[in-house]
Amino acid sequence: MAWLLLALLLVVPVLFIKTLVDLSSVIDALDAGWRRLRGRPEPQPTGVPVQRLAADLSRLSAYFVQVDGSDAPAKAFRLRAVALAYDGVLLDAARTLDVPAPEQPPLRSIERLQTEAALAQEGLVW
Repeated sequence: MAWLLLALLLVVPVLFIKTLVDLSSVIDALDAGWRRLRGRPEPQPTGVPVQRLAADLSRLSAYFVQVDGSDAPAKAFRLRAVALAYDGVLLDAARTLDVPAPEQPPLRSIERLQTEAALAQEGLVW
């Protein structure tokens, strides 16, 4: 009899947590059904996720530092290419977060710095 009580004491919290997790999926399903009944489509994300943009900015800035410190052939060409790629991702992030920014790369140093500052004010970390 004691083992049955012990088993219940261990199983009840697990079932409670599972019920909470299942409850969130039930609420999501009800929300989706309600949207279908009202004729409103579920909102779909557009563009590249912000986390992906931040990861790309981090990767490109690290690559820029790596190329700048190397003696690789065609160093100037590589620096220009990575700067253009960085500017493109920076502008994509600005558009995603509705931050005012120049229209297209290449960015001047001051434009790049202003855009980076505006993105940082919006909470983007890279």
